[in-house]
Amino acid sequence: MDGSSNLAKPARSNGLADPAAEIARLSAENARLRGQLGPAAEHRASARWRAFFAALLITIGVLLAPVSVVAYWTKGYINDTDRFVASLAPLADDPAVQAYLVDEIVAVVNENVDINTITSDLFTGLESLDLPQAAKDALALLETPAAQGVQQLIESAATNIVASDAFAELWEQALRTSQTQVIAALEGDTSTALVISDTGELGIQLGPIIAEVKKELVDRGFSLATNIPEVDRTIVVAQSDSLVQARTGYQLLNVLGFVLPLVSLGLIVLGVLVARRRSRTMIWAGLTLALAMAVLAAGIAVGRILFVSALSPTYLPNNVAQALYDAVVPFINTTALSVGLVGFTVAVVAYLAGPFRGSTIVRRATIGTCARIRAAAANAGVTTGGFGDFLYHYRRLAHVLIGLAAAAVAIFWRPLAVPVIIWTAVLALIAVLLVELLQRPPVTPGVPPVPGTKPGTPSGPQEPTAAAGTESVNPTLPLPPADPDDLRGQTGPTEPLEPLRTPARPE
Repeated sequence: MDGSSNLAKPARSNGLADPAAEIARLSAENARLRGQLGPAAEHRASARWRAFFAALLITIGVLLAPVSVVAYWTKGYINDTDRFVASLAPLADDPAVQAYLVDEIVAVVNENVDINTITSDLFTGLESLDLPQAAKDALALLETPAAQGVQQLIESAATNIVASDAFAELWEQALRTSQTQVIAALEGDTSTALVISDTGELGIQLGPIIAEVKKELVDRGFSLATNIPEVDRTIVVAQSDSLVQARTGYQLLNVLGFVLPLVSLGLIVLGVLVARRRSRTMIWAGLTLALAMAVLAAGIAVGRILFVSALSPTYLPNNVAQALYDAVVPFINTTALSVGLVGFTVAVVAYLAGPFRGSTIVRRATIGTCARIRAAAANAGVTTGGFGDFLYHYRRLAHVLIGLAAAAVAIFWRPLAVPVIIWTAVLALIAVLLVELLQRPPVTPGVPPVPGTKPGTPSGPQEPTAAAGTESVNPTLPLPPADPDDLRGQTGPTEPLEPLRTPARPE
């Protein structure tokens, strides 16, 4: 026993810790590390949930964007009489549409006036007169050319009417009447001339055009045109079983046309606010919105093929159906292109404002250029004075106001065309550059002002004058603050690092 105790004592004297104490110390250290890992794990779980909900909100908002554009088009295009007429009025000058209308007018006249029978009765009456046989034989030869001449006269009158300025005015008037009746038909009113039948047929009133052709024929001395009665007929321009359900769809879209765009925009904005890395989230939200608008534009192009196939040749000639579709879709195409351009612009702005290497270089170059311009102006005795101080103090508010103004243009400007978006982005960029150029940052402590300027004048990125026998100092512009949401490696609480100690520089 004495030997064992003698062996233990040297062990302790050699610096070996008591096993029980070492176990207790390790247990305490383990508990401390577990305590540090707990908040880090919770932080990572919270980050995953935020990323999930941000992606979900943005996805729903982007998927609703094409539906919102269509709903807005339905509400703003069909209900706006001036826009409706402005889009379809040029069809009166389209050669394919004019030829189709002439054929329809001639067909209606022939249905109501039997030219061949009337011509035959006329020549039969002439033959009953006491005429020489040679005259009767000549009349028999003239009967067919006379009927053809009357037919050509009708076609000529119809062609002149359709090609005249008066017809363009009549066409515009008919469009206004038809637009009102389309709304009435979609709202379920069956008392108008333009209705959606139970079989899904949609037609345009032809009565005013027939009445004008009748008046033209009578004025040209064709008295037989007085036999043309008042026609209550419509040209069937579309037939689809879905037109029966269009009334319900129109009423629904008319309500959602204003709500859906706001819901889609709100979901996208909310998704960006929920996300941790907001700069990257804004980039992806803008790009996916632009992609959704590109898909919508492609769908419109495919819809042209389906529309023409559904109407031609049963109801309309191929070229007329194409002209009709091309007259209707430019507005929705422009809206889709404009919204897509807005999304792309947001992505570009988010990248330039984000904590990325390329955007940081661009910002540093811009800030440096503006600082050099301010310094050069200060050397020449030109400063922005108190206004520059005020602008520097509220520069972030100025940037927010510029962004809100650009967003207001995108939301409330109607129609939202591509040139409007481009000019809005250009003017917003110019405004941001002016804020950076006109602001008057305070003098950096320890940096002397530029020679020749008054105290308090921003020195800009000028190099300070080096003292004799010392090395020149090359000041560098401070890096813009990074987005805290984009910092990586934050896995939990960390201990502060010990300050770096460097040997003193010899005198």
